[in-house]
Amino acid sequence: KQWYQRRSTGSSGINAEYGGVVTALAGENAGKIVDWLAWKISGKHKIQRISASCKGLDKMKKLEACLANSRSESLQKYKEYAQTQELTKVIVSEKEIAASKDPEFIARINITFNPMCEINKLTRDATALKRTKYDSNNEEHEMTLLSLWNCLQPARHLDNRISDMWADVGFQGTDPATDFRGMGLLGLDNLLYLAKHKETAARILTASNHPQYGFSLAITSINLTAVMVELLETGPLRYHFYYKCSHGGSRTLTISDLHEAHCSILSQFVDFYQARKPASIMEFNTHKAAFKEVIKAQLEGICHTLNRSSSYPPRPPSSYLLPPLLL
Repeated sequence: KQWYQRRSTGSSGINAEYGGVVTALAGENAGKIVDWLAWKISGKHKIQRISASCKGLDKMKKLEACLANSRSESLQKYKEYAQTQELTKVIVSEKEIAASKDPEFIARINITFNPMCEINKLTRDATALKRTKYDSNNEEHEMTLLSLWNCLQPARHLDNRISDMWADVGFQGTDPATDFRGMGLLGLDNLLYLAKHKETAARILTASNHPQYGFSLAITSINLTAVMVELLETGPLRYHFYYKCSHGGSRTLTISDLHEAHCSILSQFVDFYQARKPASIMEFNTHKAAFKEVIKAQLEGICHTLNRSSSYPPRPPSSYLLPPLLL
């Protein structure tokens, strides 16, 4: 134990030298053995050691990995928790953590769990909207769709609910309802949020009608909504919302934050797509896939930059992927 205290940094775990020996002896199970040894020597679970030795976004990433790899099914489902106290209570119970032995653990963990649970709640709300199918018999859905037209085409009267005019704003057929099948009301709400910010919407709509590098605005928006949902569920977009939630003090996230991020991503995709000068619209999916990788790489990059920041909450660099939308 004395050797461990001399050679390890704080209570974060077994040092690299010792870990290297265990890795050579145990192979792929080395990580579990190192964690077990660190627990036995320090008397603290991995989640306690992470909460004490890491900070900011790095702490959230490592805590999420720790929970995801837990043998407890309750902890593996950490993304289902929208309340910080509920998640903390489950962890303390499952890990049998005695508050008297680590009195600051709850306070340390809650600093990270507050934004994490806000992100979980935002993901839940987005998923609920995605699963809500557009219903042509629902008056509220129909009025939202009509509002979309009026915002994008304020000087033109829609001649009919089923109309070829919908193609002018980027829908595939005469009935936009069919294009929302994949993303449900989330696709519609993202579009309407964009349309209500007229200068941004007008710029993107004008770009979509470019004679050589044009694209279907509505379909592109829905496609990028699908990309956003995937990145939110798998991790990279969580980094953006962690920063947004924790910067300047704890705050809540709403679905408007997701709409704003969508507008920013769509705007950047337009610039990306047209800068690549596609030979035809048939190359759209190729460029969309490339743009998705750019987003992932930049979000990973901002994660690294924020972790290295000396300020707290850290401020992103000027090249931040999702800057506040200027409307």
